[in-house]
Amino acid sequence: MEDRDNREGAQPQHETAPASGGPTDLGSSSAIGKRLKAYYDDVASEPIPDRFLSLLDALDAVESAAKTPKED
Repeated sequence: MEDRDNREGAQPQHETAPASGGPTDLGSSSAIGKRLKAYYDDVASEPIPDRFLSLLDALDAVESAAKTPKED
């Protein structure tokens, strides 16, 4: 019971990363960045599905019809 009482009143302790900002931090960030860029490049180079292209074409048609003045 005493341990529980001590924990309730205690402030949470947060571990902080060292603020060195040295080359090791840059290296790990650089490695993560390279992997994310490679993943993004793979996704960005995939072809657009035909269904999306059809939807974009339909949207373009609706927008161009809305821009042209109607003749009455």
